Amino acid sequence: MPTPRKFEPHYRRIIADIRARVASGEWPPGHKLPSTKALAEMYGVNSQTTVRQAVTILIETGELYGHQGLGVFVAEQET
Repeated sequence: MPTPRKFEPHYRRIIADIRARVASGEWPPGHKLPSTKALAEMYGVNSQTTVRQAVTILIETGELYGHQGLGVFVAEQET
């Protein structure tokens, strides 16, 4: 995970790390993200709301997509 920048909101740090994992191929298109609870633990944040905020932003930008009851997945990236 990238080194956190001073005063950078946690959700932005999470967004940057998810983007880095996708760009590196660690999380390829179609990869299912860990649960919100698991991501909160992985990023060391106490609130799952912070993780949801980051994931929601990435869904809105088309970088991730969600299926009710199935989870959140990495979207195919347009080239």
